[in-house]
Amino acid sequence: MPPPGFSWVDRPRLAALARPRSDDDLRWLRRNGVDVLVSLTEDALPRHWVNDAGLLGVVVPVPDMEAPTDRQLDHILATVRKANSSGMGVAVHCAAGLGRTGTVLAAYFVAAGLSAREALVKVRNLRPGSVETAEQERAIERYARRMAGADADPPAGADDPA
Repeated sequence: MPPPGFSWVDRPRLAALARPRSDDDLRWLRRNGVDVLVSLTEDALPRHWVNDAGLLGVVVPVPDMEAPTDRQLDHILATVRKANSSGMGVAVHCAAGLGRTGTVLAAYFVAAGLSAREALVKVRNLRPGSVETAEQERAIERYARRMAGADADPPAGADDPA
């Protein structure tokens, strides 16, 4: 039986769920293509649950009902990219799997080329109720602006005098 609120949002690369309730939930994730578990809750899961399931655990505590910081989003998305490039599936969870998790999922879709608005619509279609606060929406919009700015930066050394 899948853990609470589990769903793939980009199979086999990225899944989301509510806070796992037991080590059985983590073993289920491992058997079903998840190799890395990103925990956004302030209270981490028991380390032995993660280890016994054979998962790599990444803990990025974000206060409930808040948005990850720019730095946290960068770290989480770099973790997802690195895992995916090694053929590893990633699951992200917070308490209900909607607010903080939804914010990360939307940023993932922005990084894949969607606008902030398109990413929000997509995440909310896939996981109704996702991205619960205006602060979380603003974090996605800010992330999209940062990504657009990164794409528009001139090559290194382009404005160095010759």
